[in-house]
Amino acid sequence: MKTNPNEAVRSLNNQSSQENSASLREILEYRNENVISRFTEKFDVSQEEAVDLFSETLKFIYLGRKSKEGIFINSDLLMIDEMWHNFILFTKDYHEFCRKYFGRYVHHTPTSYQEKQERERQKKEEPEKIKEVFLKQLKDLVSTTYDHLGEETVRKWFELYPEKYSEENIEKLQILKSKTGGS
Repeated sequence: MKTNPNEAVRSLNNQSSQENSASLREILEYRNENVISRFTEKFDVSQEEAVDLFSETLKFIYLGRKSKEGIFINSDLLMIDEMWHNFILFTKDYHEFCRKYFGRYVHHTPTSYQEKQERERQKKEEPEKIKEVFLKQLKDLVSTTYDHLGEETVRKWFELYPEKYSEENIEKLQILKSKTGGS
């Protein structure tokens, strides 16, 4: 299943500002061998690369739960989205992770059919407005990432990942793995 590059990521579970949440350091200490193993079965990436992508995904979830409106996954972050989908498949583990580290379930909400239709309509009727909205979302995402995760993460997500994990390259990683017997 392909992910829309402008996929909305929203935290739908409104909690009070007293929300139980762990520090980023604590969250990044979380490990899950099952998630990593399944990911390396699906994509032609090393164990080390999968562990790193999982850490980046944990950082993204941390970032997403800080935003009331939610943040979006643009095309630069599709591999993080793939890892997040992979993590969510381990529903008990994901639910427990969210409860333990955030005090609530952190939802992953893809763009709805109606939202996609509306965006397509706006692209045709108001292309400059759509571009302006996208650039604002991207600016907000980069700024929020910088503020909460630092320059190194910004460089990784928005300079390294767009090239290394373009949609085309992700497809190649899946094809390579399927040719070598991955599930």
